Amino acid sequence: MSIVQYAVDHYCLSNAAATCLDNGAYDDSHHDHAEDPEDVFTEIKKTRAQISSFLQSSAGQDALINDYFLDLISRVVHGSNLIEKAGSNLEVTRALCKIALETSGNTTEDISPQDSLYNLLKDDLFKQDRSTNEAEIQKSYHEVIQHYRALNFLISEVVFQDNPLSEALILNAHKILTYKVDSSDESYKNYGGVFRTTRVFAGFSDFTLPQYVASEMKAFIADLSADIITAEKLGQIDPFVLAAKYCHKFVNIHPFADGNGRMCRLIMNVLLFKYTGVLCVLGNDDQGVQDYLTVAVRGGEADQVWKELDEE
Repeated sequence: MSIVQYAVDHYCLSNAAATCLDNGAYDDSHHDHAEDPEDVFTEIKKTRAQISSFLQSSAGQDALINDYFLDLISRVVHGSNLIEKAGSNLEVTRALCKIALETSGNTTEDISPQDSLYNLLKDDLFKQDRSTNEAEIQKSYHEVIQHYRALNFLISEVVFQDNPLSEALILNAHKILTYKVDSSDESYKNYGGVFRTTRVFAGFSDFTLPQYVASEMKAFIADLSADIITAEKLGQIDPFVLAAKYCHKFVNIHPFADGNGRMCRLIMNVLLFKYTGVLCVLGNDDQGVQDYLTVAVRGGEADQVWKELDEE
């Protein structure tokens, strides 16, 4: 089953915990024009109702429904890639997501130079002032295809098979995400689906030391499981707080040599989709990228301060 079919079916499913707003978890002090969380929450509920109504009124119009969700999923993949200066533009991303949707998850071929999308990939790399050699064109292609497949894999496992998000699922998703996508330092065969063994830095952030990554990830899974169990016992959950919390936690562990940003956003969207039926598009344009990075940097700096206080 494809992610589009999952998306359609999900609106017929009930969640284990009702969604509610945790007012105390939101901080809008850094933005003069921040939207009121209650207004956003209300708007999300309206959007979900509109989508449900759309699906009911479009019963039998499979092409229309598929196009709607394909467009949404393409924007999710495109935005997440754009943040990392990866993948391709939205037009090419949508075309490649459609190909990934229609082909087997085991298809591993590179894109042929005779394919019309090959030159579009090359043109977009040129516009981004990136290298346009054969290796970079293939890398750009796989950055889109594999991103889609990793999202499809996690939604299948966590949402529709209702498996808890686990260390094994995260490792498998990362292996899918990075297939045929070499990092600047090594082959995908060496770093895909395995925790890093070297230190990594980003700006002033010094992420979890490699010898502690495994234990930090076990704690990550345990904390997430505990939060979900508590929410289900209470019968209510704020999915936005849950998704943001574990997106932040994951990226500040930075468990992999590469692909951490894309993985944290995959985790965020899988949790959102499970409990709300919606997907969040981040980095949809240059301003969206800047807004996302500003929030990520602020969160990373706050996390660094707490680490330093713990060490004193």
